[in-house]
Amino acid sequence: MNIELAEVSFSYKKRRRNTKVTELPLVLDHVNVTVRSGEMLAVAGKSGSGKSTFMQLLKGFLKPSFGSVLIDGIDPYAAKRPELFDRVGFIFQYPEHQLFSVTVAEDVAFGLRHSGLTPEQKHEKVKQAMNAVGLDYATYAERSPFELSGGEKRRVAIAGVIVLEPEIIILDEPTAGLDYPSRTALFAMLHQLNEERGTTILWVSHQLEEMLEHASRMLILKDGSFIAEGTPDVLLSDRAVLDAMGWEQPAALALAQLVLDTHGIKLPRPWDVSEVAPVLLDLLQRKMKSDSEGISWPQQAI
Repeated sequence: MNIELAEVSFSYKKRRRNTKVTELPLVLDHVNVTVRSGEMLAVAGKSGSGKSTFMQLLKGFLKPSFGSVLIDGIDPYAAKRPELFDRVGFIFQYPEHQLFSVTVAEDVAFGLRHSGLTPEQKHEKVKQAMNAVGLDYATYAERSPFELSGGEKRRVAIAGVIVLEPEIIILDEPTAGLDYPSRTALFAMLHQLNEERGTTILWVSHQLEEMLEHASRMLILKDGSFIAEGTPDVLLSDRAVLDAMGWEQPAALALAQLVLDTHGIKLPRPWDVSEVAPVLLDLLQRKMKSDSEGISWPQQAI
């Protein structure tokens, strides 16, 4: 499933103060972008750049002021097919704040209440969704969601979305407020959904290292327009992009560049400093040994 925004602009409605009408500026300005089936897509940008509006347009929470949203080439508004947006799952920031049921299973099942499924079918879907996010049904089904850890609560909220079997899942800063083990476990689960179910994962984040490690593609939004797109390692090594956004290059990439410049060694996949360190140590030891033996060292990935 692909979603395309074609020449999309968006402005919030006019705001009335007394009798004066104020036209609000465009939040998104002539955006052309496609979310591709099966990708892990990260969206980056400063606060107020239009990220939330972009996500809500993809889900159908907002309608473009100009331009079209196309789902597999179909405009849901022109075709009067709003149900097409049901193929998109949306998970708000801190989704655990929206949990309310007595048990985990009831919370996950909430979205199925008007599905027309039998109780047995609902039970099976809830079980599958919980297991997919790493919550063993037998262990968690009858527990109160409010007794769980922050990471577990977030998994319950995500299960409540994937029980509807969306083809795309959109997440607003999914790791906000989580500790490192919970962040790692969350992305392991998202990668599993992406790889085993083919679910497209799109998320917004301010964490450059997170996007570098997990995204297959990255979009950069500034002042309502996408100024760059590509793989995170390329974009986050581009000085023009970094300067335009006021970003510092992630430490892993900076370290990899330093090693290349000073030792002629190109590190493979320098996505995370914890991954770079042992590879760097091994390569430097091998290079030192080669130098001592008079063996030339090729400037290429190993």
